[in-house]
Amino acid sequence: MSEPDIDKILSYGEKLADEAEVFMLDYTDISLEQREMAVSSVFEHAGRSLFVRVVKDKHIGISGTSDIARWKDCVDAAVSSAGLSEQVPGWTGFPEKTALPKGSDPFDPAVTVSPDLAAEYLDRMNAGAAIHPEARIVTGGVSLSNGSATIANSGGVYYMRKMSGISLGMDAICETSTGYEYDSSPFLDRINPEKIGEDTAYWAKSSRNGVDVETKKYAVVFSEHVVDSLILDLFTEAVNGKNVLSKKSVFAGKLGEEVVHPSVSISDVPMDPAGFAWKRFDSEGTVTHDLSIVQNGVLSAFLYDVKTASQANTASTGHAHRAGNGATFIHPHCLKIDAPKADVMDKPCLYVREVIGAHTANSLTGEFSVEVANAFFAESGRFTRPVKKAMISGNIFDILRGGVSISAETKTFDGAIVPKMRIENMQVIG
Repeated sequence: MSEPDIDKILSYGEKLADEAEVFMLDYTDISLEQREMAVSSVFEHAGRSLFVRVVKDKHIGISGTSDIARWKDCVDAAVSSAGLSEQVPGWTGFPEKTALPKGSDPFDPAVTVSPDLAAEYLDRMNAGAAIHPEARIVTGGVSLSNGSATIANSGGVYYMRKMSGISLGMDAICETSTGYEYDSSPFLDRINPEKIGEDTAYWAKSSRNGVDVETKKYAVVFSEHVVDSLILDLFTEAVNGKNVLSKKSVFAGKLGEEVVHPSVSISDVPMDPAGFAWKRFDSEGTVTHDLSIVQNGVLSAFLYDVKTASQANTASTGHAHRAGNGATFIHPHCLKIDAPKADVMDKPCLYVREVIGAHTANSLTGEFSVEVANAFFAESGRFTRPVKKAMISGNIFDILRGGVSISAETKTFDGAIVPKMRIENMQVIG
């Protein structure tokens, strides 16, 4: 594969537009999947994607290609698309070159993209699941990847970031009950395939013979999975600069106001050692930094990329990510929530490990009504009875305004370090 001359691409782009930017992604990955206990498919991919953005008279155009030899066509297409886009009011330009903070990339040379390593981790998941033979494994999968991303622009930015990743997932069934577990990380030593398999089978086995739930308010404990997919996802939508500008955020116009309980603080820490992001710069080349979003209940910041920051007459917070088509979207790197710490499982509660339908929650209002999965009544930190079927409903902003307690232990996801969370008096529908 020939190496593209990024400086040449930028030079050509600057002749046709006011600014030019190149984002290039090199990747190699493999996925191994099993159904029942037999490997059903193996997928391997390798390639390079080139995305070009240009700005002409404050109009942004973008184009991409996987055929690097056609980079001129890619630039020409980006220029053409700029003519079809709306002008960006207040456009301040692509980021300029600056000193990067110290730090490492989320890259582990031990994550080799090989079928042997994928098969080893799949076998280890199955070995963990065998601890609970009552459960039957339905599917399992392992994905391995590594690569690099390069961002360069006509303002002098030229940064490269190496990345690796391993993802594992498994689901099982026991009679009519199911269980699922997954994990991912850039680092091999943070993944425990035996535990993933064991937990998958455990949740399927232990969820059998569930009891009915009386419709009323309970003390509910959300697992890290639910806090991530429900609480933090909706919060992220509310502080997304694009949603704020379009008035689709409940927090629009509320900077400096108390929006959650004074005991709650939420921040984004891109280079947190326990996180997976380890991003010194975002996908546009803006240098990242720790950002306090909510401090002691008071809203102190929104998340912006260059375009939305220009529209809001402020500076990018360095939260640009890249979608598969090369366009940017806004998302935190390593979100952290701070609230009163407690043994959230010590007192009686309804523990909810997963919810079905989190994507149906209203990102504008924060309201949700979702079905629980792998839920249990618990006392003194122990599960006493599985729950057959129930729904929970509420409003995540009301939950955060009312005050919560969180566990000291956390689980790391892509984009957040997440504790369990205890909510008193949540509506449960049997």
